[in-house]
Formats: sequence, structure tokens, C-alpha cells
Amino acid sequence: MKSLRILRLVKMIFHTNGLPPAVLLQIIRSRDRYSPLYRTAALRHLVFHAPLSVTGGRPFAERRRRVRKHYAV
Repeated sequence: MKSLRILRLVKMIFHTNGLPPAVLLQIIRSRDRYSPLYRTAALRHLVFHAPLSVTGGRPFAERRRRVRKHYAV
């Protein structure tokens, strides 16, 4: 069961690759339109594309918290 979920997440991460940050923010904020897994994939890309001044070179969990706070999502 976990492997199927991970496989779907990887597929959604691949699908959201290359989207601009404005579109990723729109996906993350649209709770009623997109699934939680798809929004998670978009958040991963947003964290990856966030400027170093926001992330501070921290581990992923800390970067994700900082990016969510910076973009207010």
C-alpha cells in the first residue's frame, strides 16, 4: 500500500516539474480543486525553487516550513 502511494507521488512530482512558482502556488492554495498528494508534489517543487535567502540552506523539513511561511500557504 505504501509503495503504491509513493509511486503515485513520484508520478505527480514528475507531472508538476517545470511549472512556474505562480502556478505551483495556485495549485497549493486550491484545496477543493486538487488532491492532497498533488498539492504535496507542487509544494516540493516550490521548496526546490525557493531562493536561498528564504531557505537558508537548511534541511528539507526546515526549508518547507520556511517556504510555507514566506508564501503564506
